[in-house]
Amino acid sequence: MDNILFWNARGAGSGKFRSSIQDLVKMHNVDLLFVCEPRIQFDGARKYLLSLGFTDYKVMEANGFSGGLWLLWNRNKYTIDIIDTTFQSISVRVGWNGFQSWMLTGIYASPCNTSRGILWSYLDNLANRVKLPSMIVGDFNELLSYSDKIGGSQHYRFGGMQDWVNRNGLIDMGYQGADYTWKNNFVKERLDRGFCSCDWRLLFPDACILHLARMKSDHCPIIVKLNHCSRATRRNSPFRFHAMWMQHDSYVDMINETWNNCPGDLQVKTTTLANSLSIWNKEVFGNIFKQKRILLARICGIQRSLGRQNIPFLVNLEKELILQYEQIRDAEALFWRQKSRDKWLCEGDRNTKFFI
Repeated sequence: MDNILFWNARGAGSGKFRSSIQDLVKMHNVDLLFVCEPRIQFDGARKYLLSLGFTDYKVMEANGFSGGLWLLWNRNKYTIDIIDTTFQSISVRVGWNGFQSWMLTGIYASPCNTSRGILWSYLDNLANRVKLPSMIVGDFNELLSYSDKIGGSQHYRFGGMQDWVNRNGLIDMGYQGADYTWKNNFVKERLDRGFCSCDWRLLFPDACILHLARMKSDHCPIIVKLNHCSRATRRNSPFRFHAMWMQHDSYVDMINETWNNCPGDLQVKTTTLANSLSIWNKEVFGNIFKQKRILLARICGIQRSLGRQNIPFLVNLEKELILQYEQIRDAEALFWRQKSRDKWLCEGDRNTKFFI
């Protein structure tokens, strides 16, 4: 297991949620997924979420538009046993490949002070009852320190969380990325975070939390990276035409110029065009996945800067980059549709028998 994603999505019924969550799961190789405040019943998103590679789930349904917490995982990769649930939390025992089991708790703390106060006592009792290394991640709807808020009134949402952290000797796992995970007009707060016990930190000394770019929701997704691993380099693959190329403004001109200026028969022209397309893809169209990573990094950097000071130029640039990102994501969707179609055609060819 490498990555756990938590996201207060503020609605899971839209097409934007589907494209965003698909992007997040694929880009970050998500193994466990928490979604909170979905604003729909799980059946409305179950089929789509399971298509992302998850097989099992535990759901605490929302009460109308209020609350709601979903956990999804793949039983073929990891052993997940449900420990306990409340309307504000899901706690599971995580194990895989003989590794020491530990407890993971996903939190969506109630905005109501009274209900949220009950959560801290519940978590105390859970820790005393379940003697496992533990990590708690989620939207706590409460601040831990004065530095967790900027802008707005001087009213700070402090409650029982500080005392709960101190009583249990929990470690704030910190973060990389923008300073605040929630934004509303000119108010920014760090509401989404992760805590862990000392023995859990010894199990995962390199674990860290990343604040990802805030896109669809007013909360940014946060990802817990348990281990750092390098990806294997890909070998050169044979040429394949991608329909997403046709969306680029210079595509038609490049095709016409290459074809018309290339001497030789059809085979020579086709080979030359394939080589030119490969070069054009790298130098002009660009690696779509690399472009996405660069855009997301720039958006994260802008949001981090806006957390310190509201600069109109950066606000407009953020909107422009998010629009570019969505356009690239649409092109990628076309890429995956084509890839799925090609796979289906190849399987059909293997299963077809020809008679003469």
